[in-house]
Amino acid sequence: MQTKLPLMTKTKKWRVLDLYCCAGGAARGYELGGFDEIVGVDKVWKKEYPYEFIQADIEDFLFQQPIEWFQSFDLIHASPPCQFHSKTKHLAIAQGNLPSDVDHLPMIRGFLRSLDVPYVIENVPEAWNKEERKQITFSCGSHFDLGVQRHRYFEASFPMKQLKCDHNTPAWPIGPKGKPKPIGVYGSKGDKIKGMCHKSGKMQEGGWTAESVEEAQQAMGIQHISTWRNLCQALPPAYTEHVSKCFFEHMRAKETLAIPLKI
Repeated sequence: MQTKLPLMTKTKKWRVLDLYCCAGGAARGYELGGFDEIVGVDKVWKKEYPYEFIQADIEDFLFQQPIEWFQSFDLIHASPPCQFHSKTKHLAIAQGNLPSDVDHLPMIRGFLRSLDVPYVIENVPEAWNKEERKQITFSCGSHFDLGVQRHRYFEASFPMKQLKCDHNTPAWPIGPKGKPKPIGVYGSKGDKIKGMCHKSGKMQEGGWTAESVEEAQQAMGIQHISTWRNLCQALPPAYTEHVSKCFFEHMRAKETLAIPLKI
């Protein structure tokens, strides 16, 4: 009996569905990670999204689209709105912006768990409680020598390798205390972020946001997104490139177990 060739060696187009895709930071990482076809869905049209784009309200889209359509993908990625959970929402309010009060995380988790399709949900740390965060992995800009910190957690249906932070990375500029400080890509450009020191009770600079779009692009490892607002909402592509690597390692392991022995 001839041994079957592993699926990974065959000609196959790997497809990922990118829900809440915004301008395509995550999608770009999936392309770099080896996916051939990427389909993004978002309520707001994003002309900077570089792949196939469907404009739709996710709540309606999940129940209007046939289940078989979702099952045609090899992986589904979801980045539901994070402003509801983000600790920076107070900063947004102080700057005159109104953060979203939408929380789609429970809905999208329930939907993805009902499908027989590998999935990953990405969001800010506050979207999960302390005990939940112990069970899932996160990414930091320092994992990939990026200028941002931007901790984001990933709840996945397959094993994800946890990388180690290096908050002394030379990729971060030196801050006012003589230690590396990440570049902020949120709020407004060129902000010097101040806060109260818990020890001294004095106001001090705690960080800063990028001075320009170009600085933000470099810090995030993104080239195709050229507007500040979209960069603020984007996920660094390096994060989902890492997700892709973990996904394909998982698929190879499954195939190895499925290959019949020679007789």
